[in-house]
Amino acid sequence: MSAPSLSLPDRPATPALGMFLALLLGATCIGFSGIFVRFADVGPAAAGFWRMAFALPVLAAWMALEDRRNGAGGVRPGAMLPIALAGLAFGVDVVLYNASLGFTSIANASLLGNLSPVGVILGGWLLFREKPTRRILGALLLAIGGAGMLVLPKLGATTPPSGGMLGDGLAIGAAFSYAAYILAVRRARNRAAAGRIGLISSAICAVFCLVAALGLGETILPQTLTGWLAVAALGLVSHAMGQGLITLALGHYGANAASLVMVWPALVSVLAAWAIFAEQPSPAQAFGGVAILAAVLLVRKG
Repeated sequence: MSAPSLSLPDRPATPALGMFLALLLGATCIGFSGIFVRFADVGPAAAGFWRMAFALPVLAAWMALEDRRNGAGGVRPGAMLPIALAGLAFGVDVVLYNASLGFTSIANASLLGNLSPVGVILGGWLLFREKPTRRILGALLLAIGGAGMLVLPKLGATTPPSGGMLGDGLAIGAAFSYAAYILAVRRARNRAAAGRIGLISSAICAVFCLVAALGLGETILPQTLTGWLAVAALGLVSHAMGQGLITLALGHYGANAASLVMVWPALVSVLAAWAIFAEQPSPAQAFGGVAILAAVLLVRKG
């Protein structure tokens, strides 16, 4: 017997404004993840585990509602491999990004961690033959240029936590891991509904992070109320809402355009770090933020 149809709509040539806003809201929620990690009193991998653990009940409810609405359950043949790869890739991304925050500023970690569009566009081109348009390439260059203006003033700083090549290297590793995650989710969305992808990939990510935390000898349980609130916010705000909305929107956008919008969390992180931790951006960083906004608008038009 053939697998039940998921009735997934074909990706429209011009996604609706609502899908763009969902993508942007999801990216905004993710932009606060670095803030929450800073307040968490657990290790980097343990923070990733709690992020998944708190998100899983919400994602399970989403999947149930989605199945009831579509009248279908399960996934199409060939979906489990990209979903599993998405969970593992996101696990690596979360651990590397969280670890980078111990060695560099939130701005550095977020900006370097959001260079994933480079990997996504190259991967989408090579693997899925999604040749980027001139507008997408222009937006990509603008976004990377804006990110560079934001991060360059901090690269030479020596006062912790702004400096540190180790932290910057970990953030770059997180960027390419997130690129792999986006490509895997994009492939999975052709075969499964967003809620099911989010639930299964998050469960795989949770197992990966817990094993990593135990292997690294990290503190697993938060020690304070602030720590518990921080990991809960990671799960409910940054993951359940943030990643959930992005997974939903990836069914309507190509991987190239969606990954470009993901530079938005970098700007959110910079502003939040300025307000909460007094990491004041320089004029060059502020101009870089404007460039990122312009790139987001180009994506919406392209």
